[in-house]
Amino acid sequence: MRVLKVLRGIAYIILSWMKMIFFVSIAKFYRQSKIKKGVNSKIYFNAFIKYPDHITLGDNVFINYDCILWAAPNGKIKVGNDVLLGPGVKIIASNHGTSAEQLIRLNPWDDGDITIENDVWIGANTIILKGITIGQGAVIAAGSIVNKDVPPYTIYGGAPAKKIRDRI
Repeated sequence: MRVLKVLRGIAYIILSWMKMIFFVSIAKFYRQSKIKKGVNSKIYFNAFIKYPDHITLGDNVFINYDCILWAAPNGKIKVGNDVLLGPGVKIIASNHGTSAEQLIRLNPWDDGDITIENDVWIGANTIILKGITIGQGAVIAAGSIVNKDVPPYTIYGGAPAKKIRDRI
């Protein structure tokens, strides 16, 4: 009798997890299907997408494991052609307001577009904040925090990201 109860409990847990995985899979597939993607662009399954209808990917874009593309109601993310995102890259087109005139939870969001031009490589665990343009051919070192525009064909790294050298 005890063995039967244990087996029922195990079956219940397995079925619950299967349902959750199934519905999460459908939700992720739906979100990813709303992104405007170019030819041969790939998004790893566990990437998190917010406001997918405000995200545009060019051709040959690769979004790696654990990436976050967080667009906003008034902040779009545009990624050019031949762009590589390392694992854990976070692209966030919004920031929470910090005014002391009202409760922090009531502060409005501050959105801004993010543009990543063609032929860009962004290293693992980099954070790109709102209102940024990363120029064509740029490279961002792993673990960087990008809070200012990056000129074309430069290599940036650090927190906050600073110019390391020219790529050419």
